[in-house]
Amino acid sequence: MIEINLLPKEYRKRSFDFSLGKAGLYVIGGAVGVVCMLFAITFLQKAQITELDTNIARAKRRAAMLQKDIQLVEGLETVKAKITQRMSAVERLDSHRNVWVQILEEMARDVPEFVWLVKFSQDELPARAADDTTTAAPTVQVVRPARLEGYSFTLNALAAFMINIMRSDYFAEVELVSTNEVKFDKYTAFNFVLSCDVHLLADEESRKSVAQADVAKKKKTTSHKSLN
Repeated sequence: MIEINLLPKEYRKRSFDFSLGKAGLYVIGGAVGVVCMLFAITFLQKAQITELDTNIARAKRRAAMLQKDIQLVEGLETVKAKITQRMSAVERLDSHRNVWVQILEEMARDVPEFVWLVKFSQDELPARAADDTTTAAPTVQVVRPARLEGYSFTLNALAAFMINIMRSDYFAEVELVSTNEVKFDKYTAFNFVLSCDVHLLADEESRKSVAQADVAKKKKTTSHKSLN
């Protein structure tokens, strides 16, 4: 059966005819390529981000381990500093261990006739120095103020005693603080108080001072012999 469409062209049904042509194919191919490239870039970026996260986690773990090591090292350094301070204090105390015996022996040799001592005391350190000793490491005071109290039957004997301790390496800044005349039954004496600085010389320093004194004595004797 043959059908003939007698309607005008503008009223006729048009069949759908879609034709892209070469330009359309190029456009579609380019779009597909761009989409594939974006997917590839996204995949690469995700892979890089994953790798960076892994490296960051590894670095954090290593930093935590190093932090423990750093804290351990700092603790050991603190302990070492404390031990060093204590060893230094012990060495200084040991160096002045026998100094008081030597000081008393020196003082006994310097006491002339008609003079006797009744008291030897150390003056308290100033408050500022005491505060410094609490904050700083424990140290031994090399120079300490002291007072000597005694009696003398004559002022000449007292003067001789002061001259003797002035010549000693252990005493300096010797001054007469007070003298009072007192009576013992039928005898008259003078009660005196002296202030001085006591030098806590170490064993090596005392040996050096003794050696220097011996050298000075030898020089004096040789000079006297040459003059004679």
